Amino acid sequence: MRIKLFGAITLACTLLGGAAMACPVGEAPPPRPVRPVQNVSLRVSELLEQATRFESAAAQKDRNAMALEQEAETLAARARNLRSEAQFVNVSTRGDLIAVADELAMRAANSRSRAQNERTTASEFRTQARSFRAQAAALQTNRGGGWRRAPMKDFAAPTTPKPATATTDI
Repeated sequence: MRIKLFGAITLACTLLGGAAMACPVGEAPPPRPVRPVQNVSLRVSELLEQATRFESAAAQKDRNAMALEQEAETLAARARNLRSEAQFVNVSTRGDLIAVADELAMRAANSRSRAQNERTTASEFRTQARSFRAQAAALQTNRGGGWRRAPMKDFAAPTTPKPATATTDI
């Protein structure tokens, strides 16, 4: 009898205690997050600073690309010289010179590829800098939008025009 009574009390406490904890009483609701007020001039200066950083990084990438392109030209010229000299040496060393010239040509092609990648990255950096400048200009002209003004345009992704749909009556 005692075991059944203890079991019943334990079961009642477990079920009622769980239900009581599901609905908290007397607690304040969680505070709503406060949206920060953005200072437009601060945001504009940050955007312009980011644009300047991206422009300088693009210029550095262009300088790297030019150095890689010069290196590729030098390697290609050395490969051409070795191939032309290979015609005047005996047959036993000609294969070695041709192999070295082929390796130099491959290194030149690799250097040109790296230069192209650097130029592509520089172009992407310049595009991003233009986007930052456009955002800054929009913030300056709109004063950051507002509840009565139109929403701010998202400059993160370039907009593409929608293709016109044509119908034919044949």
